[in-house]
Amino acid sequence: MNIDSDTTNALDAPLVHKLERLYSWLKAHAGVAVGFSGGVDSTLLAAACLRAIPERTLLVRLATPFATVQEGASVTALRSSGELARLPPCEIVFDPLANPAITRNDSDRCYWCKRAGFARIIEVAREYGCSTVVDGSNADDAVATDRPGMRALRELGVRSPLMETGWHKDEERLVLRAWGYDLWNLPAGACLATRVPSGEVLTPEKLATVRACEAYLYELGARQVRAQLVSGAVALAAAPEDLVQLAATGSAHPDMLLRDDIRQALERIAHYPVSPFITHYQRGAMNKAGDPKGPPASSQ
Repeated sequence: MNIDSDTTNALDAPLVHKLERLYSWLKAHAGVAVGFSGGVDSTLLAAACLRAIPERTLLVRLATPFATVQEGASVTALRSSGELARLPPCEIVFDPLANPAITRNDSDRCYWCKRAGFARIIEVAREYGCSTVVDGSNADDAVATDRPGMRALRELGVRSPLMETGWHKDEERLVLRAWGYDLWNLPAGACLATRVPSGEVLTPEKLATVRACEAYLYELGARQVRAQLVSGAVALAAAPEDLVQLAATGSAHPDMLLRDDIRQALERIAHYPVSPFITHYQRGAMNKAGDPKGPPASSQ
């Protein structure tokens, strides 16, 4: 399939060839339903579908209490303006908290959540005549360990065209930037269930608490923060550039003191005590049972 001249001028030859492979993959399928979250991966996949098979693409999003503040804002922006508004959207109400296998929050939580959520997406895709359901997993996910969610997708027959055609996150960002998508540099996210230590039961109240805390921090201008519930308190983790703004000393160093005005505001929002410390965000820190390392009620 031919790539438009604006894209070929903005990208190097290997990326253009990779786009051609992705377009060919998509065009080989009669109808594609994209499990759409509003993140970088699923947005790149949706944008590629728009260019390759617009008349045979359906965007399907799960409306779930696990969705993050940034994800919801991204989906709203993409659907209300820009080219993705041209694709037919479908939103499914999905309550993972109705499933005890998910709420018990053990090491297989992602497996049961992905399996239940994508089973619903498959049902809707069939109603719309889409024979293939795809997700945004990429080549970076293929080398990751301990991915029970990936196992669920494979069991359901969900395909991952970005993975199958060799896409990496940094390449996706380059293409989205060339196509004019503001979210090209959106920080990596994770569902709100990751804010509660593995083995501790998930509840609507806990999810609402961490969502409200993170919403406040994003209003302050933070870009990548986590409000985690640890031992009955809110513990904050943030990217180094956010620590400069949120920490009392203004110096990006692990286990810094949180600004007192921010801590007091969060305690009014959360109705939980808030740790006086704010630490470096580390992906996957809450996947292990028990408290993370560090000072009391904090997380590394």
